[in-house]
Amino acid sequence: MKTAIVLLALLFALPAQALDKDKISHFGGGAILGLTTDTVLYHATDLERPKRMVAATGLAMIPGFAIEVADEFTGTHFSWYDLLADGLGSVTGVVAGELINGKLWVKASARQVQLTGRW
Repeated sequence: MKTAIVLLALLFALPAQALDKDKISHFGGGAILGLTTDTVLYHATDLERPKRMVAATGLAMIPGFAIEVADEFTGTHFSWYDLLADGLGSVTGVVAGELINGKLWVKASARQVQLTGRW
């Protein structure tokens, strides 16, 4: 719960221009890639949860990193903030993939929300 409060506080503390369309598209693309790679690894490999999540996140970040490297050579510069948005989106997509594929479950009570699972 403390983590959720901190994340919400950061969201509201950021100025509106910090969440421009470019960062939103990087986050969204990373989330889609994270969800896709996690789902493929879930069904196509025998990797267990922690390794699968790390591998899926890394694979999902490759296109974003490649775009940033290409940006460096095409006139716009490499952006660590774009790469951060890619990474946050990838992690979000991977967690969503684990939730959808049935490995993680959300357990909520009046006092707390937990991720639990069958592993």
